[in-house]
Amino acid sequence: RVIGEKMPNASGAECKAVCTEAGIFALRERRIHVTQEDFEMAVSKVMKKDSDTNMSVRKLWK
Repeated sequence: RVIGEKMPNASGAECKAVCTEAGIFALRERRIHVTQEDFEMAVSKVMKKDSDTNMSVRKLWK
């Protein structure tokens, strides 16, 4: 729920990407459990990509 509140209007694909990224963060540190911090870092990474992509599309339409 906490993670979902940080991702308003996120698509299912974005939610999946966050889960995948959180798992990758844990694996990089050789952990078998994903932490809240992993999810928070993943949200920042995935939502930043989405924001950057939206900005690029807006520039193309101008």
